[in-house]
Amino acid sequence: MEGLTAEVKRQLEQLVYEVGSVENPEEDIALARLYQALYGCGLGNEGDRIYVKEYIKEILAGRLALKESVLDTLLPVRRPELLTDRDRFEILVYLFGKEYGADGLAVLLEEFGTAAPDGRDRAAEMDSEALRSAWQQCGRRLTFFEKLDIVTQRVYEELYGFSVCDLLISAQTAIDSVSAGCGGGQSAGAGPAREGGKRNYEVIYVMLRGKKLRLSFLGFPSENALECVVKKLGRSHPRVQLSRKNCFLVTGLQNNMRVVVTRPPASEGWTFYVRKFSTAPVGSMEELLTDEHSELAVSLLRTLVRGCRNIVITGEQASGKTTLLKRLVGFIDPNCSIRVAEQAFELRLGELYPERNIHAMQEYGDGRLEDVITLFKKTDTDVTICGEINEPAAADALIQISQSGGRFTMCTSHHRTTEKLVDYMRNALLKHSGFRDERVAERQVIDALHFDIHLEADRSGHRCIRRITELTDCKGERFEAKNILELVDGNYRFCGKISKEHAAQIKKNYEEWSGEAAAVVLDAGEGGESHLSLCGGDV
Repeated sequence: MEGLTAEVKRQLEQLVYEVGSVENPEEDIALARLYQALYGCGLGNEGDRIYVKEYIKEILAGRLALKESVLDTLLPVRRPELLTDRDRFEILVYLFGKEYGADGLAVLLEEFGTAAPDGRDRAAEMDSEALRSAWQQCGRRLTFFEKLDIVTQRVYEELYGFSVCDLLISAQTAIDSVSAGCGGGQSAGAGPAREGGKRNYEVIYVMLRGKKLRLSFLGFPSENALECVVKKLGRSHPRVQLSRKNCFLVTGLQNNMRVVVTRPPASEGWTFYVRKFSTAPVGSMEELLTDEHSELAVSLLRTLVRGCRNIVITGEQASGKTTLLKRLVGFIDPNCSIRVAEQAFELRLGELYPERNIHAMQEYGDGRLEDVITLFKKTDTDVTICGEINEPAAADALIQISQSGGRFTMCTSHHRTTEKLVDYMRNALLKHSGFRDERVAERQVIDALHFDIHLEADRSGHRCIRRITELTDCKGERFEAKNILELVDGNYRFCGKISKEHAAQIKKNYEEWSGEAAAVVLDAGEGGESHLSLCGGDV
């Protein structure tokens, strides 16, 4: 396989060197396209990835004229005992992909992955034994063209892809995320690994529908191989390069994936985290919220969005914040212009709602997220959406635009409680806007953040809205955070009424409010049976 890979590389380089010297214009255009694709495939461009793989396949089948006997040597399917774990994995992903499409890998992992034991003494994983079991049940003989496809993939991932993680990172497989270098006992330079242990580059984790799974059978052959992939992922950053001065970067690939890369000396080893964000049709809110009486939650969400209330979606990683945000956009008045500010393109709302007036911008060059948010003040913005607030300067900019730009705002945050969310935003104002009085700064935050929708995901990957909380100013020492809806024992229920001020604005902006199930919480009155008051004291 190494010799074949080297020969393919030589052939491709020879073709690229011919750009501009070929007499046939059509052939020269094709070679120029190849030159462009060889660069773009490393940035996550799926079209370039397919283009390069087709060229590799043509070289293997055409120029090198590989016979089936050679493919049998590379993939000894007739003698399964000679197959490596990587061979079995890539063959199974290919076979499951032919049957289930992009969900093929997910079906494979869900069917043969080992769940975490009740004692929680080890993580959920899929090991070599489970992989062999999957092969015995699902493996089969391959046709010549199937072998050619799999060998083409192997050659591509070694030359221009992301090595053993190429299939996991590509849009060809529908998983939530993949990470490498963040497990194992120690790095390569730390001495011999303990018996039975793995080094950092030999451990790969994936997340599937909110559940983490360790692929203990799959790993990079060396730390150098992992380092090469980390550097390749990091070069998609628009402003800086991964170096000893900049030891960690957050960037994005062109196939709608967020990338975090780290390296020594700031990091123990070379690591990467790739988070996928689907651009598939978002579906209905009822498909997302599956607990009992979810129609109450859906009605309240629609009422808040149509009522033009500012919304913050909070929750931990993989709790479903981005997914919910995408579906909330479907409730926005179609006549509204939507402006999206992101650190790196993730939401892709223009692809999900092509009929809407949507313009998205990301950080680039000297333009930071707060600059993008501020820029939207000078446009015809009705709704401002910020993918994630994770910097004080961006939080400050969001507070300002929530009070002066457009009808309402929506954003996401990782805070676990409403109190911590407000404290973070207040401190951002104190740091960046020149406030000196904490109480005055806090009132600015409460005026800008109307409702907190908090999401949770359990160990099985089930996602839900745990609560929807209204923020109101008590005119005293602190604010009031009142739960309007909660999930109790698997049932959604209303537990409080929306304040008179917000209820009046909702009724003004949403003419059909009276037909909603959530209309009962708009009859402003005293707080419901479950609310958290912070007046005059700390939590």
